[in-house]
Amino acid sequence: MIAARLARISDASQLQQLNDLFNGEGCNTFAAIEESLKNNIQEIVCVAADNDRLIGFCCGQIFKSMCYDVNYGEITELFVLGAYRRKRVASKLILFIEEEFRKQGINHFQLFTGKTNESAQAFYRTLGYKETSETMFRKRPSMLKL
Repeated sequence: MIAARLARISDASQLQQLNDLFNGEGCNTFAAIEESLKNNIQEIVCVAADNDRLIGFCCGQIFKSMCYDVNYGEITELFVLGAYRRKRVASKLILFIEEEFRKQGINHFQLFTGKTNESAQAFYRTLGYKETSETMFRKRPSMLKL
């Protein structure tokens, strides 16, 4: 039976394998993933497991700002192995992480997905997410010109 739950430190090895598939090999090390699971208090990491095998994960961050009277839970990552897609695994993960946010008093959620990722957009709409007109900008050190 497939179940969603909070990630454990003992999941680090399987999470690294899933992350390599999702973000590319070498994107993060086992040690860094393990350290994040131990000490990153601003992130919620949920996993979907088929018995003892991890088949997906979902990460979220809590965003608080003095500018707004509500805090947001932002879903930052969502990945499910191909063989388990279209089996409600991603839905289980999203609903689980939303509940984890609610336990911390957060009832507003947001996420970003690619402009051309129509299947993801359709999926998020089925869960009640609405598209906004915001545009994301990103700056990384390698993009700086000195």
